[in-house]
Amino acid sequence: MQALNYKHLHYFWVVAKEGGISAAARKLGITAQTISGQVSLLEQDMGQSLFSQVGRNLQLTEAGRTMLHYADQIFLLGQELQQAMERGDSLRARLNIGIVDMIPKSNALQLLSPLLQSSHSTIKLVCQVDGDLNELLAKLTLHQFDLILADRPLLNAEALQLRSQPLTTAPIMLQGTRELLEQYQPHFPHSLSGAPLLLPTRNTALRLQLDAWFAERQIYPDIVGEFSDSELMHTFAKAGIGLQPAPIIPSRAIPVNDLHIIGELSGVDAQYHAIYSPKKILHPALEKLLNPLPETV
Repeated sequence: MQALNYKHLHYFWVVAKEGGISAAARKLGITAQTISGQVSLLEQDMGQSLFSQVGRNLQLTEAGRTMLHYADQIFLLGQELQQAMERGDSLRARLNIGIVDMIPKSNALQLLSPLLQSSHSTIKLVCQVDGDLNELLAKLTLHQFDLILADRPLLNAEALQLRSQPLTTAPIMLQGTRELLEQYQPHFPHSLSGAPLLLPTRNTALRLQLDAWFAERQIYPDIVGEFSDSELMHTFAKAGIGLQPAPIIPSRAIPVNDLHIIGELSGVDAQYHAIYSPKKILHPALEKLLNPLPETV
């Protein structure tokens, strides 16, 4: 197999993205014959067909899909490099962080703020919040993220060629307005039977712990709302709709909360994990975040 010709690879990539040779020719402003010839040369170099003709359409073969997966990474990184040069970001490292949306934004701030405090002149944080961990993982494998903050470990990390590393844990406090504090703090936690509760949705790690905690103590609260977004749950709690469970990281406390603590749910904690690709060279600031690990609270 000959050395990879990136010009041929780029023509293949555009054809795959545009859905055909004619569309790719219009996109690139060159003739369809030129593109067809370049793709054929790539197929010869690789020793495999990358497209198959189905009627009047081209479809990727299995080898073509594999080629596209890697081409996506190569050319998306190239576009990012070009954009960085155009913005003059060459002296400022851009760290792209994906955050699962059930992580409270105040806790994400506490976990990530040391990156800026230690290297504020050399780092630019770009954060994206998403409720679907799988969507974040897909972008991580394409090197669109440097790191993901998740509320649970990635059990199949090795199979995905990723690493999942614990960062810290935080005890869970039950919070509410002053009116709810006065009503439910006495005789806590047994006072919670029938209490209005706002909880994460059932597909979250924290919800599994909470359900087990209440069941073990035979406490039956009134679940008035379930949320996939921590900030929306917090908004309902501030309105006095119900009590909310909130993870607190006391060793890095930042005064951003405006609710009162009813009590601690002993034995229940939120876990925060960093997920990243070992294939990508980590920025020194991220290395510092990961090694050594912060103390568990």
